[in-house]
Amino acid sequence: MISSLHIKNIALIRDLSLELHKGLNILSGETGAGKSIIIDSINFVLGDRADRSLIRYGETTARVEVVFDDLDNFAEIKQQLDEVGVECEEETIIVSRLMTAERSECRINGRIVNLSVLRKVVGRLVDIHSQNEHQSLMKSSNHIGLLDAFNDKITETLREYRGFLSDYKALLERRNGFLSADERERRLDTLRYQIDEIERVNWTDEQEEDDLKAARTKYYNAQKITDGLSACAEALDDDAMGALYSIKNAMNELRSALRYDASLNDLYDRLDSMSIETEDILNAVREKLSEATEYVDIEAIERRLDEIRSVKKKYGTTVESVSGFLSEIKREEEELECAEEELRKIEKEIEIASENARISAKKLHNLRKKTAEKFDSAICNNLRDLGMKDSVFRSEIVYDESPEGLNTNGADTVEFMLSPNLGEPLKPLSKIASGGEASRFMLAVKNIIAEVDAIGTLIFDEIDTGISGAIAKVVACKLYDIAKLRQVIAITHLPQLASMADHNYLIEKRVVEDKTLTFVTTLQEEGVYREIMRLTGAVENSSVGLSGAKELKAWANNYKLK
Repeated sequence: MISSLHIKNIALIRDLSLELHKGLNILSGETGAGKSIIIDSINFVLGDRADRSLIRYGETTARVEVVFDDLDNFAEIKQQLDEVGVECEEETIIVSRLMTAERSECRINGRIVNLSVLRKVVGRLVDIHSQNEHQSLMKSSNHIGLLDAFNDKITETLREYRGFLSDYKALLERRNGFLSADERERRLDTLRYQIDEIERVNWTDEQEEDDLKAARTKYYNAQKITDGLSACAEALDDDAMGALYSIKNAMNELRSALRYDASLNDLYDRLDSMSIETEDILNAVREKLSEATEYVDIEAIERRLDEIRSVKKKYGTTVESVSGFLSEIKREEEELECAEEELRKIEKEIEIASENARISAKKLHNLRKKTAEKFDSAICNNLRDLGMKDSVFRSEIVYDESPEGLNTNGADTVEFMLSPNLGEPLKPLSKIASGGEASRFMLAVKNIIAEVDAIGTLIFDEIDTGISGAIAKVVACKLYDIAKLRQVIAITHLPQLASMADHNYLIEKRVVEDKTLTFVTTLQEEGVYREIMRLTGAVENSSVGLSGAKELKAWANNYKLK
């Protein structure tokens, strides 16, 4: 339940703190006093779109905080919070939201969360019903959810059904992903051509292309290479000026001096080594010169380079990437060749999955039919209590047998049918109910759903539209009945509802320092009587009016004792 509400800088509210309690909390006040501001503030902190026009004039920020405790569904909420990393050790949840002209910030227990998380969490804590909410009841697409909420077994079966439906849709998607027979054949032709081309080129060595390019360069520069090698050989082996001749001549000259100086042996040995190395180099140059004049098949080199370039352009820039592509298209080729067999297998799986989903949908349908009997009876009883004694209500459930009939809710469509007056046929609720009838119907629904719903707080914003007199007393009793199971916060103009309250709050405007502000006051016994008098239209300080207020309060107290 909501234990406290704090609003700062929202419209006419500068700084307001409100302590709320279990049972029936009634907020009342003059038109324009600020009742709608409180609802707007609650809607804002619970995830409504940030409306910057709500920021109080002259201020730059607005903030709303609501504290929840004593939660019946705390384990469920804690699991949701754990999933998003919000700590929640005690059974207290603090939700706050701040708004500036530039941004909006949501927090749960001090931790910043996004708006979708905020809405998901508070959606299991509070349910707000406004005087215009009957519009949602008029939409037949919402009726199946209301009926399902009346029976926990439907929720469990629906979860099971959606699992079967998910499997069925996944198989359909797999089947639809297969190409047609003609398309498969065309694709196989392409794959086989690609496989043949890659395997025929057989490019497996990354170095091969570089080697071929080097060979081609040598071929086109063969004359320069030959000239260079020839000149090198001549420089080494010239009989008069060649390097080898000069080294050997130097050795001869040094040998004559060795007999006189033994230390020259080292120099001689070095010249000898140089002579050997020079001869070896000369032989290598002559060998290279011989190779340079050998025949080179340049056309074969160019063809091979073209093949490698073609493979690289089409299938990958490296041996590894081409090999990976080849493996992938071979796998696809195998799948396409086995497609007919795989399709037959999937079709059988689809039949089984479809049957499972259909059986589960039928189970849902039967559950809904049984639930509808109790639901319809409870609605009719509540409508009679609410002054619609001749009304007939029925949940019309249509089961779709076609394969296309399966959807997230099963194979059912549900529409609420109503005959508000004796002798009139049943017609869709959207085409019959007036504003007052819709409000009473919504209250009847909430009265019976409250018995099975885990949401701890229900907020009613002036749902008494089109209601007065004896029916207003019945509505007050219905709200109290709900409040025995859930915390109820209601804004009203009816004295009957105000008299039934467990806790009364007066919303009023006051001028403070030339500024109009909204305040909320918790009313005690005398204040309650005065507010009931005001709502009945009695003159202030009227003894008759006071007597009437006390009589209404006594009626309410007697009802609570039943």
